[in-house]
Amino acid sequence: MLIRAKFARDYNLRYISHLEIMDTFRKGIRRAGLPGAYSQGFNPTLNLSLSQPLPVGMAGGGEYLDLELTKPINGESFKARLNSFLPEGLKILAARYIPDHSGLKSLQALLNRAEYHIRARGKLKQQKKELIEDLMAKDKIIVIRKRRNKSDREYDIRPLIFDAKVLAEYKISFLVSTGSSGNVRPEEIIKALQSLESDVPDHSVLDFYRSELFVDMGDKIISPLKDQVLEER
Repeated sequence: MLIRAKFARDYNLRYISHLEIMDTFRKGIRRAGLPGAYSQGFNPTLNLSLSQPLPVGMAGGGEYLDLELTKPINGESFKARLNSFLPEGLKILAARYIPDHSGLKSLQALLNRAEYHIRARGKLKQQKKELIEDLMAKDKIIVIRKRRNKSDREYDIRPLIFDAKVLAEYKISFLVSTGSSGNVRPEEIIKALQSLESDVPDHSVLDFYRSELFVDMGDKIISPLKDQVLEER
């Protein structure tokens, strides 16, 4: 048995690490008296897992967790009970009970698309439409990634950027690959835009927001809460 839930982590908690978020959920689950299953051994812990970590300083509105259960609980009850014991800035948005999770992929193995919103500033705000069109028209976008105790490495991230659009006067959305199959970092998109227009300013992590995580099903991208995802083992 498993409960899968979508949650939001807003800017109030942007400097809390991934491990601290895990601990916050564990405390909330225990205090709410929810039927979470524990690991075996000398130091049993809740069998809880989260989607790909958010960088410290970034908020997200489409994050996910999986919690193994010892007995059934419906999604609405789980959401209401847990939200009563979570701090401001961390909120369960939806939850779904999964009676049989055998063979179900972990969230980090399953989720492979991320949507980021970027706050447009300076030249990026003034020329956002033109710069996005020029970026998506490129055949290659080469970035250099620095690696600890290893030489720098070049990557072509263009095949990993699937969509880009203007959402508002000050906001741009990018749909990119995430996870083990390939990962695009938001700051690399800014570097790519700077290669087209040198006056595009550097952005801090506060200018980025991960709005959603998805599963690519070939013909469409969907939420990990949907039937089509849960039926595929």
